[in-house]
Amino acid sequence: MNAQDTASPGLDSVDISVVVVNYNVKEYLSNLLHSVYKAQHQFSLEIFVVDNFSSDGSVEFLRERFPQVAYIENRENKGFGKANNQAIRQAKGKYTLLVNPDVLIGEDTLQVLYDFMESSPETGASGCKILNPDGTFAPESRRSIPTPMNAMYKVLGLSKIFPNHPRFASYYVGGRDENEASDIEVLSGSFMFFRTDVLQKLDGFDERFFMYGEDIDLCYRTIKEGYSIRYIPETSIIHYKGESTKKENLRYIITFNKVLYQFFEKHYSYGYSIFFKYFILIGVIFKSAASYIFSLFNRTLRPVADLLTLNLVMVGFFLYRYDIAPVEILDAYKPVFLSVNLLHSLVYLGFAKYYGLYSRNQHSWSHVIKALLFSLFTVASITFFFRDIAFSRLILLATTLVLLLLLPSFRLLAARFFYKGSSAKDRMQAVRVLVAGMGEHTESAIRKIRAEVDWNYNIIGLVTQRQDEPLQTIEDVPVLGHISQLPEMVKNYRADQVIFMLEKITHLDVLRSLSLLRDSAVVCKVVPGSLDYIIGKSNVEYFDDVPVVDLELPSLNAWNRLIKRVFDFSLSALFLAVMAPVWVFLRVQASLSKTSQETVNLFIDSSTSQNVRFFTPYENNRLLNTIEFMRKVFSGEFSLVGAPILRERQGSFVYYKPGLTGLRQLNEDRLFRDDEKQRQELHYLQSYSIWKDFEILFKYLTGKHKHFSAYLSGSSEGS
Repeated sequence: MNAQDTASPGLDSVDISVVVVNYNVKEYLSNLLHSVYKAQHQFSLEIFVVDNFSSDGSVEFLRERFPQVAYIENRENKGFGKANNQAIRQAKGKYTLLVNPDVLIGEDTLQVLYDFMESSPETGASGCKILNPDGTFAPESRRSIPTPMNAMYKVLGLSKIFPNHPRFASYYVGGRDENEASDIEVLSGSFMFFRTDVLQKLDGFDERFFMYGEDIDLCYRTIKEGYSIRYIPETSIIHYKGESTKKENLRYIITFNKVLYQFFEKHYSYGYSIFFKYFILIGVIFKSAASYIFSLFNRTLRPVADLLTLNLVMVGFFLYRYDIAPVEILDAYKPVFLSVNLLHSLVYLGFAKYYGLYSRNQHSWSHVIKALLFSLFTVASITFFFRDIAFSRLILLATTLVLLLLLPSFRLLAARFFYKGSSAKDRMQAVRVLVAGMGEHTESAIRKIRAEVDWNYNIIGLVTQRQDEPLQTIEDVPVLGHISQLPEMVKNYRADQVIFMLEKITHLDVLRSLSLLRDSAVVCKVVPGSLDYIIGKSNVEYFDDVPVVDLELPSLNAWNRLIKRVFDFSLSALFLAVMAPVWVFLRVQASLSKTSQETVNLFIDSSTSQNVRFFTPYENNRLLNTIEFMRKVFSGEFSLVGAPILRERQGSFVYYKPGLTGLRQLNEDRLFRDDEKQRQELHYLQSYSIWKDFEILFKYLTGKHKHFSAYLSGSSEGS
């Protein structure tokens, strides 16, 4: 036997059996199980989790948190239908809920569906309104049995073009209000509430459908048995849609699109000619090919755009360097030069793949810089040894310098406008977050979010779940209002994300809020009561503690110290050379005005201090003080990126040079506790690389952050 079956709970009378098939989505499934238990009320439940040979330790993860659940562990991926049937045959509940792991149900969901089924014995199955993670209505909440005509409309894409047309969108019951209860023909396989005796009489899913289409077939057979199927919009669920499957591969697309033909062949083929059957088959093949091409286009858009930009810039500099008119390029640009373009493109793609530039939700501009610089050195080295493809290194250098500006800018713009709020990593500007739901662990949750150094979250306010909750401040975060006011708060405070804390807030409130926020661009995420992670539409972000002790700090490594010193020396020398005339002018101006110098005592560590002279008033002499600071960087006393310029004696736990900016300084406005500030500094020291200095300095120069002299004067003005 390929499965290790755990017996279902020994209950004399079970109201509802819940069946979930899992494949590598343990966090989503944990979230679902929490919501199921919150919706349990007076019902007796038995819950089956059928694991289809997950590789992420799902069963161990879940069994620790939900020991009362019955687990069926398959030693292979048996597919959706066969895995469900393993549990359906064991179900003892009066009703059976078949639900996907990437679903969140409301506290009233089980009650509403149970009550309806009790009052409607002719109904064999029911479902509810399904919401997308952005709060919009999911059309698969209710569907029609595929017929040759509505299947053709769907295959041709007409159902998407005319989503409300009664004919073209008939597959999704187009033209009917989403809040209208009605008998329907097909439920979504993500959530189906069946009478167990009906489900077992039908012997569950047809196992010939490995994945997708089983729900259509099961509903069709239910209706043929004389039962009705009901859509009940009074309650709703959230479906994260396909988190247990990968939708951007050919196998998925072929499997998904051949379902219509497979269903048609099983139930309709006897009534139609061979010509019509082949017409449907050709349509399905065409739709599969079109879907794959479109997904391939999405995956290759960024690398193609990068390579196009790289080659256009290189050719442009070639024309400029040798004074060639664009119309003469075909004659002047010899094949040997094209080989350099090809070499540069391949080398850049290699480094881009190494740094994961084209993986999902990856928009890191710092990795682009690394890939470009290493590509320059590699191509320049190769052309040096192979004279036949020797190329102007000035053109290579100029191309790289322009690309260092263009490609990171493209990614910053994409992260800012096209992937707004989707992830807190690799963003230039902090993600503005509202935290909804307050409980005894609110302070701990805020500290955990702030403690994640790689997450660029700025918690701008808290949202209460009770009208009588006092407006207060927790961990220096103000309570802004009640959850019913959430749409106004999102708009007024320009929030990028709303994080719902499920410790106290109800799933019903989450569902209602999603409906109210459906027309906004805000991203909604949830944190389970365990406070282990944050769940979004396509990613799970874990809370991980930074180690308190690390015996080998990369920042203290001799090689890294040398590279950092070269970096500081080079940039400060360049800055001082450019600013020398300005420095002379400012010093003369300072001597003629009321400007004076003041000695500032800087604490370096718990036992060492240093006296430094700066010009006062600090904020009126920022440029002059910056030049003085850069002189200290040039001499090696300070660093461009380092510790805060002023620190309390007890706040210093290890020595490193004061910096013009630093990781802690960039995040100072959202850090309120000493341990949070020290965690930022410790993370910098533990994960140090010269690339991190590049990244921090770039963020400082391009963002609105405090000038170091603001710390001397206590000013809060931005630079």
